[in-house]
Amino acid sequence: MTTTRTPAANHFQPINPQPDNSQPMKNQTDKTLARIRTELLTTFSSADLESYNHLVVWLRDTDVASQALKVGDNAPDFLLPDADGRLHSSEQLRRNGPLVLSFFRGAWCPFCTAELRALQAAKDEFESVGATLAVVTPDTRDFPRQLKRSLGLDLNVLSDVDYGVAMSYGVLFRVPDETKAHYSEQGFDFGARHGSPVWMLPIPATYVIDAKGRIRSAFVEPDFTKREEPAQILASLRQAASTSR
Repeated sequence: MTTTRTPAANHFQPINPQPDNSQPMKNQTDKTLARIRTELLTTFSSADLESYNHLVVWLRDTDVASQALKVGDNAPDFLLPDADGRLHSSEQLRRNGPLVLSFFRGAWCPFCTAELRALQAAKDEFESVGATLAVVTPDTRDFPRQLKRSLGLDLNVLSDVDYGVAMSYGVLFRVPDETKAHYSEQGFDFGARHGSPVWMLPIPATYVIDAKGRIRSAFVEPDFTKREEPAQILASLRQAASTSR
């Protein structure tokens, strides 16, 4: 696969990394994630599009998503550090209500940063129905802290050290060589970011897990440009609340 590098700006970068703190986060995310996806795809170079299409086709052909946990499954327990090094357990996070758990690839991915900003804007609504929100990334070291600072996030950003949680949820895959070559050409070193010599990434996935640890909704999408809209997550939370009474 051709991965020519041009002097143009790197397209795989967080969008708007310096938030305008003079406005509430909600006013900064007045577009749906579907619309943001469409806009971001128009910025891709031919090499970006080739790499994107190759990865999505490869993920679908290998049927990686079929291994992911589904509605009705029991969610694996975990203990992960946040951006400040504090440990959070899944039992603690869902102690008082459902847990929204979202896996994202990293701060380098503009679709991930768009999703995180949308989740930040919806955080109060999630909490209004008794839910807790946590996002999980393979990024380690100071990358999660930098992400929170650059985007002005007030989220539980957890580092999936050694990929253990993504693996237990069935959303982890080893990055194919063609994709690795493209991202390396873009200047990314996932080994350094993740603290592992093996390049692994999660399929973007969002789960609603009830207080007993059972999965009530699951969004797993091999196409990393597509994410679950916060409005749909909120609808799943409300449905879970109504059926648990």
